[in-house]
Amino acid sequence: MKTYLILLVMSVFLGTEILAVNVSVAQLTIYRLLALGTIPLLIYQLGIKNKRLVLVANSHATYALICYVLWWLWAVISVLWAENLLGWLQAVFLMTIGIASIVALYFFVSSFQQWQRLIQAVWLMISGLVVWGYFEIVTNIYLLADIEKLDKYRTFDSQPWTRIPITIFSNQNDYATLLLAYLALCLILFNLTRSTWKRLIYLVMLFASMLLIYQSGSRMALLCLILFFVVYGLLHLKWNFQPKHYLLIVSLGLAMVVLVLFLQPNLLMHLLETLRTSTLRGVITGDEARINLWHNGLMFLVKSFGFGVGAGNIEYWMEHYAYLFTNDLVNIHNWWLEILVGYGLVSFVLYVSAYGLMIYKLLQIMRSKNVFYRPVAKSLVSFMLIFILASVTSSTNMFIEWHWVYFGLIISFIKLVEMQEGKAANKRLTSQYITINREKIEVIS
Repeated sequence: MKTYLILLVMSVFLGTEILAVNVSVAQLTIYRLLALGTIPLLIYQLGIKNKRLVLVANSHATYALICYVLWWLWAVISVLWAENLLGWLQAVFLMTIGIASIVALYFFVSSFQQWQRLIQAVWLMISGLVVWGYFEIVTNIYLLADIEKLDKYRTFDSQPWTRIPITIFSNQNDYATLLLAYLALCLILFNLTRSTWKRLIYLVMLFASMLLIYQSGSRMALLCLILFFVVYGLLHLKWNFQPKHYLLIVSLGLAMVVLVLFLQPNLLMHLLETLRTSTLRGVITGDEARINLWHNGLMFLVKSFGFGVGAGNIEYWMEHYAYLFTNDLVNIHNWWLEILVGYGLVSFVLYVSAYGLMIYKLLQIMRSKNVFYRPVAKSLVSFMLIFILASVTSSTNMFIEWHWVYFGLIISFIKLVEMQEGKAANKRLTSQYITINREKIEVIS
């Protein structure tokens, strides 16, 4: 099973074009076959009552897993009110694959050593995509990308520095988001190894990925790159907050906002203009179109009484029931709103709860005495915090299949730590019980 999981996490980075077969509903890839294969494997292991399959009680990882499964169940049930059955089928198919990967990683990753090998496998595959990105920039050879769409201003030949890395993805935003996740992996492996030459390689690849994020031209990814290292640096400081400290932080934040607006008085007007909605066709900018998409989505949520429009049905509603003009765009371009509008308030609360529980537990692990767990937790929580913003750069993360595997690895890591904590707690109780019995014997004698 260990080899199977390694193949699973590695194959997701082949994308949907390499070694894939086109079927009527979606691309059939190696990763999707392996992910679907975990379902009968898990059922078989449960049937033979494999004692290694452990559902940890009172665990943040288990609660997060349950939230994901309940979200999937709601997506399946939404067929009852989904108007576009093909869109529903495609969304549920992709969710099934993603949730199957998360469940498999939760149950079948049984040791920190195994988890580390999976992280190394993921790092190796993304490193290949980093090299591929530089190959595209240097040679101007794009094996899978639509060069006509990518090179909008026809400058790639005459101005090499305008070339954009994209590799297996449909756009540079998706590629840049992957590289943000790669930053955390580089830091994790850098801290887990004591080999000087390995550390040097991880640092080189870290800086190489940073340059590719800049070259991608994704403004949100570049902002998240800066925020990642800010958060990562702040997490290394020891914080002992009291209520007055939170008040001080809020006051400083407000003071900074006032100072920025004083130095740049036109900034507020620009922000208000960006948030303006327009119903006039053909006269709105891309930013206005995105705001209108969000407004439409919230209106759809109200119209569906908070149940959501159904899995994979947002595009259908945008096309047929849009209140505001969106320049013919139908994808809501916001991962959080996609969950809220497509799957309803219940699913949104489940997802946010799972996300918050994972961050909370990682912050707890950061304060543990284990020298291996602490740096891993710092890197992962730094990524999860910036992913809140980075997730809106892609048109949808439902198709970004690596993110399911990545979060499955985060959940499995939390589970391993909690299992270790449980064993340590049991040892302490046993030790206390033995000590008490000894004292009783001594008193009697």
